[in-house]
Amino acid sequence: MDIITAGLLWLFNTAGPIGGAVIAFAFLPLVMTGMHHGLIPVHTTLIQTLGYTPLYAFNSMAGGGQVGAAIALLVKYRKNKGLGRAVKGGLPAGILGIGEPLIFGVSLPLGRVFFTACAGAAVGGMFLGFFKQGAITINVSGILGTLVNINPVVYLIGYLISILCGFLFTYAVGAKQQNLNNFEEEN
Repeated sequence: MDIITAGLLWLFNTAGPIGGAVIAFAFLPLVMTGMHHGLIPVHTTLIQTLGYTPLYAFNSMAGGGQVGAAIALLVKYRKNKGLGRAVKGGLPAGILGIGEPLIFGVSLPLGRVFFTACAGAAVGGMFLGFFKQGAITINVSGILGTLVNINPVVYLIGYLISILCGFLFTYAVGAKQQNLNNFEEEN
């Protein structure tokens, strides 16, 4: 087992909920840089060793944080038609576990919304950490991740927690008007 897999297992087994929060929070920056693909060998090693990958369940919470943040933007800034189009264009993919449209089209351009989505993911990851949750396969996340996790109910609750917290954090913090103006100019 390589050092990355061993380190992640240590974090998962030793830190539990805190480890889950850290892993879930860190996943969106990995997606942003494309480095999340580098985790595929880690996932397959974990599945081979444990029969499941705890890492993938935590990573899936990042999508929930993004979805919650996007919904908060729709509610809070409903008069911004350009933002509404961007969110509505990325939201279906986000719900199905594909985060890039919301990351690159919405949360990164708005700056701090990216971090409120990460924070929402962290809370969902923390919840999963209490239950030692894991996925039996990879490449299925979002709401469909319920189908491939050891305990589908726990996964679904964690995913909904990520959505709720992503929503609440984003609604509370909001976005800078200067960044919102960039979406209006696209009309």
